[in-house]
Amino acid sequence: MRRSGTIAAIDNEQGAAAIATPGRGYTIIELDPDWEVHLGDRIEWENDDGLGFETYINVTRGTTGEVFVENHDVSEHALKLQFS
Repeated sequence: MRRSGTIAAIDNEQGAAAIATPGRGYTIIELDPDWEVHLGDRIEWENDDGLGFETYINVTRGTTGEVFVENHDVSEHALKLQFS
């Protein structure tokens, strides 16, 4: 099943981003340094709950990137701890 969300936080030091997914918290990904994303970009991916290496689509910019998916359905509290 396809899932989508918007980039809600970026931590350049960790090379990670949090994608806000409506009604399901956040998806945390490690970014490919060559794939440009910005706060508010709309992101989509095919493998709903897939972890590990996946291909994500930046719909806003019309690009794709290979990312490492760390976790799905992360709470706001956990997000604040990781992206402090």
